[in-house]
Amino acid sequence: MSSILTIAGEAADICAVQRPTDLFSTVSQNDILFASVAKQALASLMRHADWQCLVCEGVLHTTAGQKDYVIDDIVPDFYSLVGESIYIEDSLKRVIGSISEERWAREKQFHLPEIDMLFKIQNNMIRFVSDPGEIFVRFAYKSKAVCVDASTGKAKPQITANSDVPVFDEYLVKLGIIWRFQKRSGLDYTEEYNEYIRELNKSYAQTKAAADISLGFINDAFGCANGGVVIDASKTVK
Repeated sequence: MSSILTIAGEAADICAVQRPTDLFSTVSQNDILFASVAKQALASLMRHADWQCLVCEGVLHTTAGQKDYVIDDIVPDFYSLVGESIYIEDSLKRVIGSISEERWAREKQFHLPEIDMLFKIQNNMIRFVSDPGEIFVRFAYKSKAVCVDASTGKAKPQITANSDVPVFDEYLVKLGIIWRFQKRSGLDYTEEYNEYIRELNKSYAQTKAAADISLGFINDAFGCANGGVVIDASKTVK
């Protein structure tokens, strides 16, 4: 993968303007402009969807007597949860999911902790209905990383060096820089933007996070448990 400075330079060539030499320059207006649009292009891609390259696994080791946990304290690079991906790491591998405010109030009033463990996501926190004790909670989450350090390979939420390498497809990043540069320069960017959107949709379709897989029983259209295999209701069942 090319560095962010190299990608910005290639974008400058297409725009027929001077190549940036230092994205962290405080003197050259050209460098400052390219740095701004590059940061915006990367941040926009990160927020776009659950890219496979951003999906990580987090682990919460709960403490007896504590019911509320700040997610950022568990995983500092946290951006959002991925689907219903949380489960309790015990012999049953019980899957739990976030509950509504209404159910939260009901469970607080009538909850029987020996039956199950429920939680809700609120203000960037995992809040259990009852004391979960000491357990391990595993979950998949979307990281807010946009690049990696070229020397250490460590993911970062923002570019801080010319040598940083984007985690996204470099062609897509370049297109994102081009149309934003055109827009900032007061030029027509319609064609460049449309090309970017086409590539964005194509790239996401190819690399999006895998859908959650249920290993439980799923009821088909006939009300029969089939061990997770969905039966096509349009076909005749004999």
